[in-house]
Parts: sequence; structure tokens; C-alpha cells
Amino acid sequence: MSWFLIIIFFLLAFVPLVYAIPTSKQRRQARIRKRAAQDGLRVEVRFISKMTSDASEIVNTEGVPREMKVECAAYQLAFSKRQVNVPQVLLLKSPENRLNSIIKVFEDWGVRKEEEFRYLADRSEVVNFLRDLSVKISEDVLAFELSSEKIGLLLRENDDSEEFYVELVEVLKKLKTLIEKVELDQVLE
Repeated sequence: MSWFLIIIFFLLAFVPLVYAIPTSKQRRQARIRKRAAQDGLRVEVRFISKMTSDASEIVNTEGVPREMKVECAAYQLAFSKRQVNVPQVLLLKSPENRLNSIIKVFEDWGVRKEEEFRYLADRSEVVNFLRDLSVKISEDVLAFELSSEKIGLLLRENDDSEEFYVELVEVLKKLKTLIEKVELDQVLE
């Protein structure tokens, strides 16, 4: 009987420790996030609205509406200087043409606010770049984010390969350069 109790106490002490050990995927993500920090990127965990929710996910069994969120990582790159004319813009991916709650900017992508749409409509170079990019970029990317201080890509982090990371950094740098150029041109006009 005493051996049985010892085993039970051992399991009670050991099992929670197993959950504290990071998985191989978590270790890879941590390594990429650390590298991103060294490369001047800021990475934060964010939640955005799930765009492909079906009816069973929108309400619980009692019929109470619930807000569907998707956890993603925001890889962000700061502008060289504050961009005064750039509002907070979140360009969301909405696959399967489920654009009922957002304003369509281009195929399968849209924004939630009229101000965001007007900003993008006045900057066709940025929209064309994002449209071309949306065709080439990984399915993991859920949104593009712009603000006066930074740009960002919000993604699921399913692909943690070196090639994907290099592509991500390259895209952020090109987008940063383009927006800084476009905003400078807007000011000079």
C-alpha cells in the first residue's frame, strides 16, 4: 500500500512538470522570435477576429453570442520616423469570399473601417504591392497591419522554416520602404 501511495504522489508531482516542458514547435517558434528581435523586429502575440466562423462557432449552446478570435503572432517593423498621415489599418484576409462584415479592398482581403479603406484607396502603389504579395505569401498570413509607428504581418506561425522567415523579413522591409516613399510623396504634393 505504501508503494502505491508513493507512486500516486510521484505522479501528482511529475505530471504538471511535463506540461511545463516546451514542445519542439514551441522551441522553434522561440528561436525564430529571438532571431527576429536580433534583426530589429518586434514580435507579439495578438488576437484578431476569426473571419471564417460558421454558425456553430458564433453562438454557444445557450444561444449566447461569443466573439471568435484567432491567436497569431504579429511580426512588426518600426518606421524610420513617425508617419503622421498613416492611420491604424488592419487589412484582413477573408478566404472563401466571406467579406460580409468588411469592406473589400481586393480579392479575399478587406478592412473594417471606412477610414482604413479611404487611406488605402488613396495609395494605389501600396494596394498593388499588397495585392501582388497576397498571391505569393504563405497561407499562414492572416492580416497586414499599418500604423504611424510600424508595419506588421499577423500570421499563424505554422511554417517556421528559415526560408519563410527570410521571406517575411524581406517583405516587411520592402513594405516599409514603399510606405515611407509614398508618404513622403504625399507630403511633397
